[in-house]
Amino acid sequence: MSPRQPRTTYYKFLGLLFIGMLLRFSALAQDPNFTQFYSQPVQYNPAFTGINNGLRFGAIFRNQWSRIPGQFNTYSIALDAEALNLGGGLGFSASHDVEGEGLLSTTNFNALYAYRVVQKDWMIQAGFSAGAYTQRLDFSKLIFTDQLDDKYGLVRPTATGAVPTPVASKTFVDFTSGFVFRKNIRHKTQRRKILATVNAGYAAHHITRPDQSLMLLDARLPIRHSFQLNAAIPIKGLNDPKHPALLIPALLFESQMFFKELVMGVNAVKEPLFGGVFYRSRVFRGLPNTYDVDALAANLGFETQLNKNVVMRFCYSYDITVNNLRGFSPGTHEIGILLWNKNLYKKGKHAKKSLTCYSF
Repeated sequence: MSPRQPRTTYYKFLGLLFIGMLLRFSALAQDPNFTQFYSQPVQYNPAFTGINNGLRFGAIFRNQWSRIPGQFNTYSIALDAEALNLGGGLGFSASHDVEGEGLLSTTNFNALYAYRVVQKDWMIQAGFSAGAYTQRLDFSKLIFTDQLDDKYGLVRPTATGAVPTPVASKTFVDFTSGFVFRKNIRHKTQRRKILATVNAGYAAHHITRPDQSLMLLDARLPIRHSFQLNAAIPIKGLNDPKHPALLIPALLFESQMFFKELVMGVNAVKEPLFGGVFYRSRVFRGLPNTYDVDALAANLGFETQLNKNVVMRFCYSYDITVNNLRGFSPGTHEIGILLWNKNLYKKGKHAKKSLTCYSF
């Protein structure tokens, strides 16, 4: 046996160990999240599908930790519509997540449906989504230790003879279900006056716990529990039908295995402008405190009328990193665009299934 062979075997072991750790981490990691979660609610709960009047199309791009090599980029789109003749709403969503400069990517497509029950000032929607996920690993982008030189860096071709992973990609089916409770709070004496519209929801993701392993291991996705709470509150003295002024407090709490995250904050809206601040904690141990803060986010946006039916909304948000990563990457960028046709069709005989309320 030549002196080179033990080193080769050692490097091969390190390389395969790295792959295993990478894929194992991916299996346990939390699903991608957005600061602008309020603009893409169907991603967090299919029961939000078609909950607002008309047809909505949204797109979000998130560039996380932009200064760190191997950054995380996430793209998401969603289309949903109120479909009262089918009892609630229909929709479609898709996302693409890239990790490690293209080394690992995940793409998913989901069909969404929600059914509603309406009684005067409250409504319950139950939603369900079925989707297909594809996860890919680009083995050619892996770098092994025997390719590195102490002085010149990456200069050598690999001699590990490492065998590619059993599968370079894997597709599996995934399901999510949830519900949303919506309530209009009215003035005690002036019953036509809505003081606030409140939404509270819960969803369970990956309810069948699909196996996403690329190494023929048992790496099942943990169930992700998602709780959503938001409200639209008119600002007294500034509100009018054509240019509503609203406060939109919102909260999102998610738990997936040992990962827990809380995002909470408020937007202020006075058409055509809106803006807000949010707090994010990824190590949630109770009420917000300085030890748990991951980022503070600020967003600013505007809304414009494209024609008599269609409204376009644009929003930019920036997460200011305040944890130990702040010295390496000060923040995260996020851009969101929403197109909303509020007058898609006349409700007619299905009007009783609709609930007039404030929305954002």
